[in-house]
Amino acid sequence: MSNYSLCFFLLILLVASATFAQGGDLLIQQYSKGPSLGQSYSKWSLYAGTEINRINTDLSTTSPTIALGALFHLEYRFSKSVGLVTGANFTPISYSYPISDSLGKDQLKYISFPLFLRVHPTEKVSLGFGALYNRFQEGLKTVSLNDTSNSHAYPKGVFANSYGFVVQGGYHFWKRFYAYFNYRWAKKTSPLTQIETNNTKGIQLGVTYAFWESFKRQ
Repeated sequence: MSNYSLCFFLLILLVASATFAQGGDLLIQQYSKGPSLGQSYSKWSLYAGTEINRINTDLSTTSPTIALGALFHLEYRFSKSVGLVTGANFTPISYSYPISDSLGKDQLKYISFPLFLRVHPTEKVSLGFGALYNRFQEGLKTVSLNDTSNSHAYPKGVFANSYGFVVQGGYHFWKRFYAYFNYRWAKKTSPLTQIETNNTKGIQLGVTYAFWESFKRQ
């Protein structure tokens, strides 16, 4: 299944989840039955957190390494069960690859701007799907041989801004904490003569804390 086919499938799944969740809200209002998301919810929430990135290129020669990122997000709830999330992520990407008898490593830094729909089918569980705009900041290449290494910054034009998608599943705990798993991918066409690629895909694990919430409503 291609990434675009997967996007379409997940979008349909989220719409179905949202429909089900909204149906649950109506049952609560009309009959006091069905899945409950608690007595109240906040229309607006601000939260910050950290995430572990394990993101690789689409090249068969590269292997992902762990990089630590951070985020600041805003969520707007249309209802108890459906919200829209945006904000900014500091997203470092790191991977290694062989160079003759040496080991190469790229460390790339992006600021990612997500916009995705988050569905809350239960009080604890959330599902999300949406788009990403990744703004490239800088890239560093390091070549290591035995105990020596040499690093230099990539020149302008090798790496560029890219667009992509993210799928998220998460769990709310301790009232204001949220742990999640992302699968994300991004694409940007590179010159055919260029060895480096702007296409990436991989997973992220993160934890956030809601440090501000608007007045709760029923």
